Amino acid sequence: MSEMTGIDELLMRQRLLVAIGPGGVGKTTVSAAIALRAAELGRRTLVLTIDPAKRLADALGLTELEDRIRMVPTDELSKRGVEVKGELYAAMFDNAASMDSLMKRVAPDVETRDKVLRNRVYRAMAGTLARSHAYLAMERLHEVMHSGRYDLVILDTPPARNALDILDAPSRLATFLEEGVVKWFVPNAGNRGRGLRARLMQGSGAAATKLFEVVVGKELAGETIAFFEAFYGMREGFHMRASAIQGMLRARDTSFVLVSSADATHLADAEALAAGIKARGVRIDVAVFNRAYERLTHADPLAIVSSAGVLDSATTIRLLFGDELHRSERDTMSTLLSSLHMVRTEAAASNQRALESIRKLSQLLPSDALGLIIARLDGDIRDLPGLHALGPYLAATRSLPTA
Repeated sequence: MSEMTGIDELLMRQRLLVAIGPGGVGKTTVSAAIALRAAELGRRTLVLTIDPAKRLADALGLTELEDRIRMVPTDELSKRGVEVKGELYAAMFDNAASMDSLMKRVAPDVETRDKVLRNRVYRAMAGTLARSHAYLAMERLHEVMHSGRYDLVILDTPPARNALDILDAPSRLATFLEEGVVKWFVPNAGNRGRGLRARLMQGSGAAATKLFEVVVGKELAGETIAFFEAFYGMREGFHMRASAIQGMLRARDTSFVLVSSADATHLADAEALAAGIKARGVRIDVAVFNRAYERLTHADPLAIVSSAGVLDSATTIRLLFGDELHRSERDTMSTLLSSLHMVRTEAAASNQRALESIRKLSQLLPSDALGLIIARLDGDIRDLPGLHALGPYLAATRSLPTA
């Protein structure tokens, strides 16, 4: 990945971008900036976050963010002369709301749907199933992708290795419905034969049910069994949707975007994540290195200065002040310039180390993957103008030094 190219062509071509990366690298902000860039290019864009930290609302200038999809007002950008040709939408995944919606879609009939939604066990678990979080997020993504309302959807995932759950979760839940813990509570599930195995399973299941009634009470045990029976009855729907989600994540018009900083710890996590993604048969199409270098020239903020050059204090002072300074003032100014040059030299060396680290990670990615390098900007980005300021970095074409 030696050639660094802009992302605009990708934004105009793809339907889904999945942003993955370590925590603390600004992944949510980068996701929002990419979404805004797509909207500026004319696409109807939705950014959907399943990151528990609610930073996206701040970055998009919204007072709050919820599961309900909301249009992001772009008036502030219009006032500054920035044209947004498309539309920008945002939402944050919510476990309970998404699970209710999932049950309504997967249930084979109204009776099964209502049986699940009214079940006390289901109500207790709907918002708290940690294991189902990634699966439900994928279901929410499936829903918005198939709504036909958006040209492009950008999914902001949880940090680091938790992001791998989005690839594993659909198959995991479908498999769970075929395994022992469910079948203990579902009469004849998968054991409709008359052989010894069937009789043993039926006897063991009955014993387990009686023991469960003693532990939690007959009423709650009954509701739990009723829930599992209804849930098991929807397994075909879960299998079908799991297959559809896996296909969607691996479609040609889907791209995975790896976001990292140039920090060694973050890059190590990004490397592990990239390996996990590759092992699952998915390629990374874009790598974004956020807050990766210090801007050291006002003439070209996008330039990555990796050498501070040589300071000629006498010539610099003469160019700035002519012969106006006394000898003592020139000496003081020379000391000040030397101190500033030392700071610049350290920053340039840091930029060089960052480029070397970026190059190492880039070698692990597909040779045709896009790469973007974003500078450290002043302050936190908490509004649309701030997100818009990242646009030039996203669109920049760069070439990394060869070595």
